[in-house]
Amino acid sequence: MNEQGRRPSESGELPEDDEVLDAAVEQWLAEHSSGQSDEWPGHELLEDKQAGVVNEALHEAEINCPYCDTPFTVFLDLDEGSLTNIIDCERCCQPIQVRQQVDPVSGELEGLDIGQDDDVL
Repeated sequence: MNEQGRRPSESGELPEDDEVLDAAVEQWLAEHSSGQSDEWPGHELLEDKQAGVVNEALHEAEINCPYCDTPFTVFLDLDEGSLTNIIDCERCCQPIQVRQQVDPVSGELEGLDIGQDDDVL
């Protein structure tokens, strides 16, 4: 190492900082982008990569925001049973209560209630 704490390259000269940074970025991109699809975040939860089957516990539901009426899709984890979650609207960012009722025997979705943050569901 030299007095600045850097290792000299094979030729004995230090590479320029920009060259080192560019090489590090290229290496990181090669390691992290190979073989990845352009799917939406969380898509891997729906598919079992080894079996190619859809995860039955996640249920896709179309809801409308109770504040701005914007429609969007939510994914409900039916394995969690009946519960209430708070999610944010994709458009207006207001908190939305999502209450799912799941049959304890069959594990199927029985009901879905949507409300504003201060609503009693």
